[in-house]
Amino acid sequence: MLALTVTTLGAGIMFVLYTYIAPFLHSITQASDALVTLALMTIGVGFSIGAALGGRLADRSTRFALLLVLPVLGGMMLVYPVLAQSAYGAIGGILVWSAASFAIMPALQMRTMQAARRAPALASSVNIGAFNLGNALGAWLGGAVLSHGFGYDAVSMSGTALALIAFLIVLFHRRSSAA
Repeated sequence: MLALTVTTLGAGIMFVLYTYIAPFLHSITQASDALVTLALMTIGVGFSIGAALGGRLADRSTRFALLLVLPVLGGMMLVYPVLAQSAYGAIGGILVWSAASFAIMPALQMRTMQAARRAPALASSVNIGAFNLGNALGAWLGGAVLSHGFGYDAVSMSGTALALIAFLIVLFHRRSSAA
């Protein structure tokens, strides 16, 4: 259940910003439609880089991968509104954010399958459901932040809170399983 919770939170971290990336860039960066298109293409490149990097990290250790990448992802969400003040900062930040967003995915998938050794196929399918729940969580959280009158910078920063919660769960689980 902890592995699925972290998967949900991990996807939520990504989707809280991804869902609102175009209006975020229009609002914070004053981005043109061409810059938004470039940003979306950059996200795809970052996802590919992150998946490759995350797979290598997860092969080393799923815990290590999560304990390394979650703080990077949370920190990136925290500073992204500042970076996004310029077009170069927005695109560079998006590349790091998107790579970190997908770098956690292999570790999340492997942890879920390791936790359910007796039914790995079932665990894998349930993990996809947790990922989709995280998609909804991220979109909901971003919408809640906006509906309470906070700006798009707060949408990004709310992802930091999800990253912190996920990090603490991984850290707690590491300590409890070491005992």
